[in-house]
Amino acid sequence: MKFKKVLGLALAATAAVSLASCGNDPTTGTHTYNTYTTVSPSNWNELTYQDNNDTQIMSRISSSFFSYDYVFDKDGKPVSGQFQTKYDAATALKDVTAKYAGDENYAVPATAEKNYAYEITLRNDLKWDDGTAIKAEDFVYSMKEQLNPLFLNYRADSFYASGQVIHNAEAYVKQGSTDKLSPNGVIVNDGLEGLDDFLAKHGNDKGYVNWTYSFGEIYKDGAWSDANVPNEVVDSGVTVSRLHELFVEKVTSWGYDEAKANEFFLDEASIEYTFPKLDFDKVGLFVGDNEYKLVMVLDKPLELLKEDGSLSYQAAYNMSSLPLVHKTKFEANKKAPAEGSTLWTSTYNSSVDSTASWGPYKLTQFQEGKMYVLERNTNWYGYNLPENKGYYQTDKIVCETIAEYETALLKFKKGEIDSIGIQVSVADTYKNSEQAVYTPDDYVGSMQLQSSKDALKGREEAGINKTILSYVDFRKAISLGFDRAEYNKTCSTSSKPGFGLFNSMHYYDVENGGVYRNTDVAKQVLCDVYAVDATKFKTLDDAVDSITGYNLEEARKLVDKAYDEALAAGDIKATDKVRLTVGSGADTEQSRRVYNFIDASLKKLVEGTKLAGRLETEFKDFQTKWATDFRAGAYDICTGGWSGAAWDPGYFLLAYLSPSYMYSRAWDTSAVKMTFTMPKGGEDGKDVTETMSLIDWYNCLNGIGGAKYDWSIGAIEDSSRLALIAALEKEILSVYYTVPLQNYYSAELITYKWDYASREYNTFMAYGGLKYMKYNYNDEQWTKFVQDNGGEIDYSK
Repeated sequence: MKFKKVLGLALAATAAVSLASCGNDPTTGTHTYNTYTTVSPSNWNELTYQDNNDTQIMSRISSSFFSYDYVFDKDGKPVSGQFQTKYDAATALKDVTAKYAGDENYAVPATAEKNYAYEITLRNDLKWDDGTAIKAEDFVYSMKEQLNPLFLNYRADSFYASGQVIHNAEAYVKQGSTDKLSPNGVIVNDGLEGLDDFLAKHGNDKGYVNWTYSFGEIYKDGAWSDANVPNEVVDSGVTVSRLHELFVEKVTSWGYDEAKANEFFLDEASIEYTFPKLDFDKVGLFVGDNEYKLVMVLDKPLELLKEDGSLSYQAAYNMSSLPLVHKTKFEANKKAPAEGSTLWTSTYNSSVDSTASWGPYKLTQFQEGKMYVLERNTNWYGYNLPENKGYYQTDKIVCETIAEYETALLKFKKGEIDSIGIQVSVADTYKNSEQAVYTPDDYVGSMQLQSSKDALKGREEAGINKTILSYVDFRKAISLGFDRAEYNKTCSTSSKPGFGLFNSMHYYDVENGGVYRNTDVAKQVLCDVYAVDATKFKTLDDAVDSITGYNLEEARKLVDKAYDEALAAGDIKATDKVRLTVGSGADTEQSRRVYNFIDASLKKLVEGTKLAGRLETEFKDFQTKWATDFRAGAYDICTGGWSGAAWDPGYFLLAYLSPSYMYSRAWDTSAVKMTFTMPKGGEDGKDVTETMSLIDWYNCLNGIGGAKYDWSIGAIEDSSRLALIAALEKEILSVYYTVPLQNYYSAELITYKWDYASREYNTFMAYGGLKYMKYNYNDEQWTKFVQDNGGEIDYSK
């Protein structure tokens, strides 16, 4: 996988001359990495953090079981595009599926041979920054708290709604809560003695029974037919009538009357189900044969080892680590429910005193809204490893909170911070600098439009309308009225127009460089959404290349169409103005630039329409709560998106389909139906046509417990999965709650003080991070260098 090389060369000559004048070895002395953030982090608790801003501290104070590393050539230079997966805090990984296959406690299929259960051996020198030893039991405790039903932690579903499905994780966190069961079947859990033997043979791993799918067409033409039941069911001695009998008996024991039980069995009507109490020892994470062995049992296979026993890339991708909290500090920071709430909360990892580190750095100072300082954690095991000798030169990390870009740029030129993004306002000056670095990113910048009609109507006032935003044609008009090419020229230095949920950084086949956006089905989605007739072009690529997403004439027709419908429905008055609130996380020059573009685009959109002169916008700074406030319906438009999960586009769709993650939280994806034919999705590789909710399709795509089908990675051909991913992407784009605007490329200036391991971006390693950062100057030398340059360094060349 090749990527565009960054502009500029390493500053060899200048560094050599300056270092000679200082006369000291730059690898000695103290090395401080100075950086800044526009929004101060507020919570770096692994169990609860909600946005990437909080990971800036979290990533420095934690470690990993497995990680990616460069492959070096004989001269010690990183080999272009290559990587290796290696052990870090773990010393061994063993597949122990055979040991648990058929074990009724963990529901590992009796025929399973690999990928369901793993034994992780931890290093025996792991410690917290206070010297407390870390053992397998600490990870078990941490997972118990991650899944604690008293908290309903934000990150809990990472272990049952993702590629890493720990046995009974969902059942534990949801115990005592009530869910509606799928209309296609019933989830059965502990305590269904009457069906235990039957389900052990004929139900799936999660105890989910879909009567038609699992047992054949047992009800046809108004009659039951044993002949349609698979032979093994008949051979087991359980007839359909007996199954009906047992089912009714069990459902009535749940408190439903017999008529309701019969209705469900015959018509597959949904019923409610309360998850029973569950002890944590039923969850698939526990201490193994000794105190440094951790066993993880999964409901969905995960290929962490290659055939030769070496680590696969998924070990570092899906299982880089598990949540870890310092038990004493975590317990001390638990907070009972506040008045009006039933949920417990935690202040763990929100201040210096409440923070614990098991990574290379520890938090030593924190002033909310001002700065934080991280220093070496001398108890980190990694500093003692021979392979790390000469690396991790950084002794201290100082991060200031600076909202204004011009202030940060001045500090950068004065040598007080070490890198800064190149904004549009200074692009002409710095874009050709030898210290300019351009980086591709998996982030797709989008405009998010409020999905809650109730919230929109609730914030209206006399003469001011917002509800028209709930009309799909109005949202589509906003999309078609947005000139993405001009937006990226105006509001970014190097990003490009984006039209889909995925960009060129999203891989469906990592090992072979398979990019989702490069597949024909993904290209066709863009053609369909933006009304481009691919048959009129020589190639599908030519059709995609023609997409601009900008059609002002069509957009204005849609404005009038939406307005007429809203007027007829009483959702707007003929004298109303439309006022839309655009929110941000900080009031900065850049956020104002984006707001001004949105404001101008919307006003231009309604020119010549029935809303001409009647649409206005306002800007509001929602600070650190910008994302949660938007999801709660507090304002109308924000610009934001998602990064991460770049090597699993099927899982990535969770960001747009699950109310736990999606910006458009009021869009009920459990109620929106999609009819789709899954190629080769059925028995014997036959196509399967179904009508299911979007979230049910997602669950099948990811093999999530209770799903009617398992179409997860490895369970079905990639081409089939790609077809479903594309269908879901099209559905999401077609409601226009998320309007993609840009495929993000970051542009930054880096200091002369240090350099990256390589200026070529590596998909797995980026630029090597703090581990491989090479200092050209220590702190003392750097101070002198800045002084020798008149107190302000010229980065324009």
